[in-house]
Amino acid sequence: MSSKYSGKEVIKAGETFLYEGEVDSDELNRAMDILSYWRFEHEYPLENAFELLKEKSIKKDKGAIFAKRLKRYASIVSKLKRFRKMKLKNMQDIGGCRAIVSSEKKLYQIVRELRKKENFKNGDGVVKYKDYIKNPKDDGYRGYHLIGIFKDKSGGKKSIELQVRTVIQHDWATALEIVDLFTGQALKSNQGEAEWKDFFKLVSDHFSLMEGIHLFTSKNDSEQFIEYEKLINKNPDYLESGLKIQEYESRLKIVKSLQAYAHSLKVADDHISEHEVDGYVLLRVDTAKKQVESTIFSDSNNEDAERKYIEYEKESASKQNIVVALVSTTAVGGIKEAYPNYFADSTDFLKYLLHIINAPFARRKTFFERWLKRTGL
Repeated sequence: MSSKYSGKEVIKAGETFLYEGEVDSDELNRAMDILSYWRFEHEYPLENAFELLKEKSIKKDKGAIFAKRLKRYASIVSKLKRFRKMKLKNMQDIGGCRAIVSSEKKLYQIVRELRKKENFKNGDGVVKYKDYIKNPKDDGYRGYHLIGIFKDKSGGKKSIELQVRTVIQHDWATALEIVDLFTGQALKSNQGEAEWKDFFKLVSDHFSLMEGIHLFTSKNDSEQFIEYEKLINKNPDYLESGLKIQEYESRLKIVKSLQAYAHSLKVADDHISEHEVDGYVLLRVDTAKKQVESTIFSDSNNEDAERKYIEYEKESASKQNIVVALVSTTAVGGIKEAYPNYFADSTDFLKYLLHIINAPFARRKTFFERWLKRTGL
C-alpha cells in the first residue's frame, strides 16, 4: 500500500511549522493535514509497542500503570523549533507509550527484558536508549527511554518511544507539566522562569533520595518522613538544597498554587472514569474556563478520533489557554491516574514535597555550622 504523502511532503510540512507566522492559512492547514496523516500512521505500530511493554512489565510488577499517546501538535512544533536540524519524518517519539512502576529495581528488570527484543536493536545489535535515572536531564527529569522499530500496516517501519518511570518520577514529571499548563511556561523543554526550574531540579534530587529508601512508597506518611529525615541527617549536602526548596515554596506559593489548579479545574464529563471501551479519549483542557472536556472513541473509530484531534488542534493552534491531547482509554488504573497532568492532579507530588517542606533544615543547618565551628573543620 503506497503512502498518501511522500517523505518529502512530510519533511516540508514540518518545515512549514517553523515559519507558521509567515505562511498563509491554506498552507498551514495543508501542513497540519499531512501531520495528522503521518501521526496516524504511527497508531498501529504504537499499539504493538504498547502490548509488548505491558507484557514485559506485568511479569515484573502486577500493579504497573500503562499509558500511550500520539504526540500533540504543540509538542511536535516545539520540538522542531528546538532542534532545527530535525525532520518531522525522522522524529522518533510521535508515538509513545509508558509504564509506571513501583520501584527502580523493577524498572531495570523490565528494561533488561525489553532490551533483549530485536525491535530495539539496530543492524549492529546496538540498543538506542537514554537512561535519565543514572544521568538525569538538566531540569531534573528521571526515567528510562527506549526507541524501538515497529512495522506499520503497510509493512513500513516506524520509530516508537517506550518510557519506563517509577511512581515518584512520574509524580515529579506530572507536577512540572501542570505548572507548564497553567502558567504558560515551558519547563518541560528546560525553558521558563529560573526559580521554577531550580525548584524542580532540587526537588528531583530529594525525590531520588527518597527512592533510595527500601519500600518507601508503601510506607505511611509518618514512616516516610522519619526515614527521609534520617537520610538528610546523614547527608549534609541536602541541608542547603532542602532549605532552598523551602524558600522557593514560600516565595512562589507552590503548594497553594498546585492545590488551586486542581480545585479550579472542572471535569465536564464524569463518564470519563466509567468507560469500558478500548480506544482513545480526546481531551480538551481550557485553562481560561478551567474546564476539561472529553470525547471517547472506540478502537473501530480511531480514524474519527484522529480527524477530530486535528480539527481541535487547528482551532487551538493560536490559543495558549487550550491544550488538546489524544490519549489511550486502555490505561490500566484509569485515565486520570495515567494522565494526571491533564486533570491538574498533583496529589502524590504534594505528599512527597511536604516531607521536604516540613523538614527542619534551618535548625539542622545551624546545628551543623556550630558543630563545624567547634571541631575546627
